[in-house]
Amino acid sequence: MYKRFPLSLRIFLVMILVVVSTIFAMGLITFYQYIRIAEEYNNKKLERKEQLIIETFDYLLSNRNTKPEEVKEKIGNKIYEISDINNLDINFYSLDGKFILGNKIPDTKTNFVPKEILKNLSISNDRIEVVHKSPYTGEDYTSVYRYIYNNDYQPITIINFPYLHEEAFLKKDFYSLLYRYLVIMLIVLMISGVFSWVFSQTLTRKIKDVAYRLSDMGALTHSRPILYNYIDEISPLVKAYNSMLAKLKEQTDALVKAEKDNAWQEMARQVAHEIKNPLTPMRLEIQNFQRRFDPNDARIKEKLNTLIRSLIQQIDTISSIAETFSDFAKMPLKKDEKLDIIKIAKNSLEIFPSQYIKIDTLEESIILTIDPNLLNRVLTNLIKNAFQSIPENRIPEITVKIRQDVRRVYFSVIDNGNGVPDEIQSKIFTPQFSTKTSGSGLGLAITKKLIEEYNGSITFVSEEGNGSIFKFEIPKNE
Repeated sequence: MYKRFPLSLRIFLVMILVVVSTIFAMGLITFYQYIRIAEEYNNKKLERKEQLIIETFDYLLSNRNTKPEEVKEKIGNKIYEISDINNLDINFYSLDGKFILGNKIPDTKTNFVPKEILKNLSISNDRIEVVHKSPYTGEDYTSVYRYIYNNDYQPITIINFPYLHEEAFLKKDFYSLLYRYLVIMLIVLMISGVFSWVFSQTLTRKIKDVAYRLSDMGALTHSRPILYNYIDEISPLVKAYNSMLAKLKEQTDALVKAEKDNAWQEMARQVAHEIKNPLTPMRLEIQNFQRRFDPNDARIKEKLNTLIRSLIQQIDTISSIAETFSDFAKMPLKKDEKLDIIKIAKNSLEIFPSQYIKIDTLEESIILTIDPNLLNRVLTNLIKNAFQSIPENRIPEITVKIRQDVRRVYFSVIDNGNGVPDEIQSKIFTPQFSTKTSGSGLGLAITKKLIEEYNGSITFVSEEGNGSIFKFEIPKNE
């Protein structure tokens, strides 16, 4: 699926994936670091409060050699002040774990020190931290138990204060950080997306240009080399294209020259062949007239006139052949006019027997921009061929049908002649090909060339023995 995407889209998606991956990785690192900092903050805050409280009670209890039973008396109401100042609950226990005093009335959990903690407390391990979960809020809190000593470094009491982690504050701070991070990353993602799209389009533009030039390149088209001044992975492709273009031009020029030479040679052979056909009977008639010439013959004048008429007829044939080849070699200049082709078609049919030909159109007028003389030649050639295809023992029936739509005008010349044999249908528009012994083979070739001058096309369908339909269409080009 991914391989079907355009190259520019694939580059864009890869760059976006890299950006998103980077943002995700940075987010994980940032929030992991935030959690560590939050934990360190809580621990250090606990340490500071603990140190302050211990120093305060040390000052109250260690100014002289206090005994365990004197703890409650010496602390007294000071516990409430110190608790309020530090915003902590403070409890004092005897060395055997019984509650002595505190800033609050003890409950079942604070009325004694758990046995496990008493077992672990010792002079070498005089401080124990226990993490509990509050039954009311569900938040974690740390409960600290530690000894307080007198001047002789003898433990006289156990102090306990539960420290509630400021999770609500930390969560609020966390969500605020997350919101700012997401906003910043969204902006970064949008900017990166625009940059990635522009970069991918810029990177693939020259590749598209090369592809377009390659698809548009032809032997006879004027393909231009691509200018590319960057040195990267695309430059070898551009150089290869420009080098191929130069080689193709050389080969095309050589091929065109060879084709022109071959075409002129073939044309010269055809002209010579066509002119030789009437010259041979002319030679034979002159030789025959010379051999039988008798100045005293009473019919000499009549025979001479017959010879002259025959020679003139053959000369006209040669002239017609030369004119046909001239027309094929160079098409006349177009003199386009906006005119009614129905009227032009009717004028073209006037030179043919009207009883055998009819025009079929649904509209009285169809306007087309075209040279009337060229259209007349096309219709005349097709109708003349239609008449010539009809055998002598068959009554000609020829129909010229004209239709139009928004973009084109369609012509059809329908006859009931012998049709075009299947084996020669592919050659019917080939120059110099003819089914008639007297033809030059250029009539349909010239017709096709005239229609193509207007970006039109010509086709035909034929059934041997039952006639043909020659169709051509011309764009309106309005």
